[in-house]
This record gives sequence, C-alpha cells and structure tokens, in this order.
Amino acid sequence: MLKKQYYSYWLMSPGLLIFFVFFIVPALMGFYFAFTDLNASFKVTRFVGFANFIALYENSSHLLAFKNTFIFAVVTTVFKIGLGLLLAILANQHLKSRLLLRSVLFFPVVLSTIAVAIAFKAIYHPSTGILNVFLRAVGLDSLAMSWLTDPALVMYSISFVEIWKWTGFSMMLFLAALQSMPQEVTEAAKIDGATSWQHFRYITLPMVTPVMNTNVILSVIGGLKVFDIVYALTGGGPGNASNVINTAVFKAFAAGRNGEATAANLVLFVVILIAVLSLNKVINREASR
Repeated sequence: MLKKQYYSYWLMSPGLLIFFVFFIVPALMGFYFAFTDLNASFKVTRFVGFANFIALYENSSHLLAFKNTFIFAVVTTVFKIGLGLLLAILANQHLKSRLLLRSVLFFPVVLSTIAVAIAFKAIYHPSTGILNVFLRAVGLDSLAMSWLTDPALVMYSISFVEIWKWTGFSMMLFLAALQSMPQEVTEAAKIDGATSWQHFRYITLPMVTPVMNTNVILSVIGGLKVFDIVYALTGGGPGNASNVINTAVFKAFAAGRNGEATAANLVLFVVILIAVLSLNKVINREASR
C-alpha cells in the first residue's frame, strides 16, 4: 500500500536563505537608508527621519517626475490593453496569413529597448526625421512637431514608443485566452443570432477578463517602473520635462544624494503596491458581477 511521504522543510532552506540574503535584506536596508543621510560614500552619519521625503515633496522636479510617471503608466496601459485586445481578435481570425501576422505584431517585443530608442530618436528628429519629412511631403506641415524637445509633447511621444514595442506582448496573452475559449459557446452564439458586438460583450470579454487582469497589472507595474526607454530617448529632458521617478532616482544617486534617491525608490515601491492591490480588487469585483 502506497504511503504519502512529506519532504522535510529543511530542503527549502537553501532557496529561502538565498531569497533572504539577496532580496529581503537589501529591501530592509533600503527602507532604513530612506530615513538617513546616506552620502556619496554610502556612509550613514545620522538618522534624519522624514527629511528625505519632505525634500522630495519640496523639489518641483521630483513632483514633475511623479506626474510624468503616472501619465506614462496610464496612457501606455490604456493603449496597450485596448490595441492588444483588438489585435488579438484580428490575429485569431481564420486567415491564411495569420501566422505571419502574429509574428509581425509580436516582433517589436523581442527588439532591444536601446535599439528601438535609437531608431525612434532618428524618426522623431524635427528636421530630418522620417515622421516630419513625411508630414511635410503630404502637405501637413502644421502637424510636424518637435516630438522630443517640446515639453508638452515629449511624454506622449515616449509613450507611443512604449506602446509600439509592448502591445504585441499584450496581444499574445489575449490571443492565448481567445484560443482556449470553448468553440461550442461561439457556435451556439452564432446559431442564436448574436451580433458581433453581443458576442464580444457577453462572451469574449468575460472569457478574457482573467488575462486582462494580468495584462493590466503587468502594464501598470512596467509603466510605473519605466526607466530605459525614457533615459535612452531623452535622458529626462528637455530640462526635466520627461523626468520619471526612476530617472530622478538615477540622477539623485549620480549627484550623491543617496538618502533622497532611496526615499524616492521607497515611495515608488509603495505606489506600485497600492496600485496593484487596488487594480486587482477592482478587476476581480467587476469580473464577479
């Protein structure tokens, strides 16, 4: 007779030790350093309480960085989810070229972020960039803009690059959900005379809601943690117009204001935690209706 055997919890100790040393300890140290005057030599001379957080609030460039980060996260999430779902529905159609279509739509995801940023810097160039050259060639001179040097446009220009690069990832997650849908449900809806909108509203959307939850959370986290695409395209400029939280943290560390940078990083962690928990609760509540 077979007997159920349990492995000792001691077998988990190597993994738990690694996790504790390389994740828990640095996180706790970062939490402590946020309340100190950690200097350029990474030495703590005194405990300053909330002084670093007050400095963040009083620094207008840091407030702008938080604002830009939220704008970037919201804009990119809305478009990546919306376009990703539409493209997934298109790629799920019974087309002869559907495999090629899926590959083309997913291709930007595998490209290097730095390579994409360099390409779009050339595309966005105000005088020689292909975008403005094309707009002028078709007589739309008024739409030719300084895409990366206009403070009012720069965050939206960067957001477009992020959307272009990562929409294919959202599409693939939605496509996996669509392909796992029971065909019997779709066929029954057709027999009952459901319109395309009714099929989408009452069948497709509820079926992909769990994946949408994952997609939204991943997109929001990625948007709030953005650094590479912003730094590669503008470095946070012009001035501080496209500064986001992580570029502000990077500049603070580079300037030797390590306590202030660590405080900003801690605030970002709290913001991401609150955003993820809130979104998860809202989406799950909507899905249960």
